[in-house]
Amino acid sequence: MLGLFRKRRPAVRGPSDLLALPLLHWSRDDAWTLRDAVEGALILGATGSGKTSGSGRLLARTMLTCGFGGLVLTAKADERALWEGYCRETKRLDDLVVFGPGEPHRFNFLDHEMTRKGSGAGLTENVVNLLSTVLEVAERQSAGGGGRDDEGYWKRALRQLCRNVVDLLALGRGRIAVPDLYRVVVSAPASPEQVCSDGWKAGSECFRWLSEADKRDKTPRERADFEIVADYWLREFPSLSDKTRSVIVSTFTSLVDVLNRGMLRELFCGETTITPEAVQDGRIILIDLPVKEFGEVGQFAQVLWKYAFQRCIERRSVQANPRPVFLWADEAQHFLTSYDFQFQATCRSAWVATVLLSQNYSNFVAALGGSEKGRVETDSLLANLNTKVFHGNSDPVTNEWASRLIGRTLQCRASGNHSHAADDQVSALLGLDWARENGTTSGGFSEVMEAEVEPREFTRLRTGGPPKWIVDGIVFQNGRVFNASGRSWLPVQFNQKT
Repeated sequence: MLGLFRKRRPAVRGPSDLLALPLLHWSRDDAWTLRDAVEGALILGATGSGKTSGSGRLLARTMLTCGFGGLVLTAKADERALWEGYCRETKRLDDLVVFGPGEPHRFNFLDHEMTRKGSGAGLTENVVNLLSTVLEVAERQSAGGGGRDDEGYWKRALRQLCRNVVDLLALGRGRIAVPDLYRVVVSAPASPEQVCSDGWKAGSECFRWLSEADKRDKTPRERADFEIVADYWLREFPSLSDKTRSVIVSTFTSLVDVLNRGMLRELFCGETTITPEAVQDGRIILIDLPVKEFGEVGQFAQVLWKYAFQRCIERRSVQANPRPVFLWADEAQHFLTSYDFQFQATCRSAWVATVLLSQNYSNFVAALGGSEKGRVETDSLLANLNTKVFHGNSDPVTNEWASRLIGRTLQCRASGNHSHAADDQVSALLGLDWARENGTTSGGFSEVMEAEVEPREFTRLRTGGPPKWIVDGIVFQNGRVFNASGRSWLPVQFNQKT
């Protein structure tokens, strides 16, 4: 894979050597290397611009040919067939693992986080972050605008509840599943008097696991954690006002409800058969729950997979396993979370090639909340995707942004002027006044800063289709001067049929 081993030399090539390996060529003299790939790529183009069938197709097939493992998120129903075709053409069909309805694979994401390898395994806060990621997407779907003044309190209170229910199951049962989380919370005591009730004790899952945790042998750290957990469920939680407690419980149950029923319960609450670590062995995991077909259910499932993949891949050592992997998201706005810009800032060292495709810049801002915070997070995320491919677009915001990104240069402008005497109208009409001595002609040049690529140029790029099947794109890479153009951008033609 990627020439990791050379026949004439027994030693493995160092990572710095591998990063220089060319994966494809934009032009005869301009390669796109593994280093460029793991610095991320953004592809923008209007619907029908050819971004998926042009540059998207080229990058996907290239990474498959070079042996990458990867995670593929799907928004449209035809993406599974598209990637099956890519894998068939690149002889990677045996590496394709489809996760979705009717498929055999399951991923208990909570249990995986508790039992995975590594010194950070089993940390409650990591499990809480997984749940909070789903909550973030759910809140974004139902957001109506500004937040409440006390919004920070409710978020902290919800995380406190999540922390204590996760710890309780970890200490009492030794494993975690969404149905157990739900049953513990809805059976928790609603008043200090209920804590002493024999009837509540007999039928409460919360009390059951408190009793089991109390009986089990514990390390000093676990004993300290159990005291906090017991105080929370037996003292603090039942002493909350009815309104406060009901809001916290309702927020939690509405969060886990979608994961606790139907298809998602089957996919995420059983015995694990596939984990994100499989991509390090060359597997291509495709989440076949397209958003356009499954709506919020598909979105939640894929955001969970993406976050688990991101955290998993950040922990790996490329010295031990130098296989590069990719994260692929067409219609990427459906899968964004606030963690993405943090991940993209550091994932290069884990050799992750993030490829995001969307129609325009505004999609990202809207998906991240639409506020100034969403715009800042968008700018941070997109700034860390070092390769940008722009296809045909009629969105003025995106075209202005792309033009500013490419930059301005000092350009020469010529100017000229001619004046004639007021009494010589005939010569002026015939254009002969220049030959007369009573006319005045002047000319000059000036230097001005102008955009290298004007916004209107992005509206003129070809979008493919018959008869030539050619898609135009403008490739931009920060810190690079392309040999073929002598600039930081390069016009490239993509053939949809080769």
